[in-house]
Amino acid sequence: MKVLFAPVVGFLNRLNYKAKFLVVLSIAAATGLIMAGQLYVQLDREISATRGEQVGLEGYPAAIRVLTLMQQHRGLTAGLLGGSRALEPKVDAKARELDEAVAAFDEVLAGPAAALQLEASWRALAEQWTRLRDEGRRLERGENFARHTQMVEGMLSLIVDLGERSGLGLDPDGAAMNLVTPMLHSIPEITERLGRLRGKGTGILASGATQYADHEAIVAQLAELSVTARALDENLRRAADEDAADRMRVEGARGEIGQAIARMRSVATDQIVQGQMSLPPAQFFAEGTAAIDVVLKHLNESLRPVVDGLLSTRLQNLERQLALELGIAAAALGLLAYILFGMYFAILGSVRELSDGARQLADGDYTVRIRFSARDELAQVAEQFNQMTASLGALVREIKNRAGELAAAAGGLSGAARDIAGSSENQSEAATSMAAAIEQMTVSIGEIARHAEDAAEKSETSGKLSCEGGELTARTVIGMEQLAEVVGRSAGVIEKLGTQSSEISNIVNTIREIADQTNLLALNAAIEAARAGESGRGFAVVADEVRKLAERTASATGEITGMVDAIQSGTAEAVETMSQGVERVREGVELSGRSGKAMQQISAAANQVMASVRDINHALGEQGSVSTEIARNVEAIARMAEENNESVKHTSQTAVQLEGVAGQLLDQVSRFRV
Repeated sequence: MKVLFAPVVGFLNRLNYKAKFLVVLSIAAATGLIMAGQLYVQLDREISATRGEQVGLEGYPAAIRVLTLMQQHRGLTAGLLGGSRALEPKVDAKARELDEAVAAFDEVLAGPAAALQLEASWRALAEQWTRLRDEGRRLERGENFARHTQMVEGMLSLIVDLGERSGLGLDPDGAAMNLVTPMLHSIPEITERLGRLRGKGTGILASGATQYADHEAIVAQLAELSVTARALDENLRRAADEDAADRMRVEGARGEIGQAIARMRSVATDQIVQGQMSLPPAQFFAEGTAAIDVVLKHLNESLRPVVDGLLSTRLQNLERQLALELGIAAAALGLLAYILFGMYFAILGSVRELSDGARQLADGDYTVRIRFSARDELAQVAEQFNQMTASLGALVREIKNRAGELAAAAGGLSGAARDIAGSSENQSEAATSMAAAIEQMTVSIGEIARHAEDAAEKSETSGKLSCEGGELTARTVIGMEQLAEVVGRSAGVIEKLGTQSSEISNIVNTIREIADQTNLLALNAAIEAARAGESGRGFAVVADEVRKLAERTASATGEITGMVDAIQSGTAEAVETMSQGVERVREGVELSGRSGKAMQQISAAANQVMASVRDINHALGEQGSVSTEIARNVEAIARMAEENNESVKHTSQTAVQLEGVAGQLLDQVSRFRV
């Protein structure tokens, strides 16, 4: 079904409503005009046909008069040539009447009936009459009668042609056709049968004798008259049955015509067939003329007026029907145009209502609802539009709420990132300070090792230089005191290193807590970005990067914690060792003091001092290695702290950008009214 209407749907989809309705109106108007045109042509054809019949009917009396006068002239001439000289004046008078009738029919054919194209056949008959008028009396009675009959038969054919070409013989109305048929055929034929009977009988009576041929001719005429009379009677009966309004008139004409024919048959039978021969020719002629006059009387007074009335009524009805149907067609087209224009304005109003609602929605007003005036399919569109507006309003309201929450979360994330950046910067500075302290401690340990080596050398030479024991002892006491002082300072530095390692551990714990909080904030930001949908995709990527950075920070703080624990363990051991060294130095001082009392114990004390110095030297070597390792680890911590500081700065910048995006999103959705 869709394939069938696809072309017209595609065509109409390219047009606006105005063009669509113009197309529909044009097609409907063209269809209506074509139908009205066909109706007009049909009715106009019927009107023209009826008017043509009226033209034929108007020319019919003149043709019948010519026919009647020809028949009368034939009968009078037959009586004159039969020997009745008294008929000569009547023959001359009848000839003059016939000339006048011929001239009158000429005018008819030259006027309204010119379109019937009967001029040629009529001209031949007129010339035939002229010759017969001029030469007829010199002919024998039989030949004259025959030539008159030939002329009359031509006139009968002309009357039939008049009826056929004017449309009378093709009348579609049964009542009119039952009257037109006898007018064109039966009545002219009945007048011809009566005229022949009248002419033959007048001639026979004028001759005073009946021959066998004349007798047979009269019998034949009577038989033909009977057949024609029965046909005429049947046609008149049908006409009376068809036309109830004129039934009485037609029935009266039928009865009188039948009586006149019967009377003429009776006179002809008595006078000629039965051979009475008592009636004068002029009286017989008068009897025949009287019968014909009765037929012509009812033709002119009953039948032809009825046909004329039927044609006039039909013409009026057709003209009225034409005007009515054209008026109905015009009114229908006007009503169609009125309805189509009303539909156009109704649909245009509906479209404008939808357009106004869509425009307000485009302006950001989600509180608008279309109040649709129509109740057609577009009302469903308006209802769906209102539902869509409500859904979009709820969505925008939710976006506005979430955008505010996102802005708040972004602000919190930005503040946390700034705090982390500050802590990371402090961590970097602390790591740098710790690296410097470790480096200084390493230098001090090297100095201690050098002094320990000197002490060993002095302890080694003290045994050899016993002669200088007092002086050396004093110098040894001084050196041991210096050593005790240096070892005390080293112990203090190492204790300070342990304290700073504890502070580094606290800082690392703080960094771990910040990383955990950053990871939690990144997770919340990812959840909010997922709720925001397409507009939060970029924010989700940033939140994921923040989460990864927090994980790296947590991992680095774990490594720093391990290193700090190792440093704390080493410094504890160094403190313990330095305490032992201090104790031993004190013992050496005590021993050096005693050496002044007992030089003999110098060698043993020197050996003990040498052993202690060797232990100190060994411990200082281990402490130097540990200090070097601590320095490397602290440098690594400083580098990681610097990297962490850079990452936290990047996170802070990202948080600021996220806060800006959240603000822009909030600004964008704030223009919508929900």
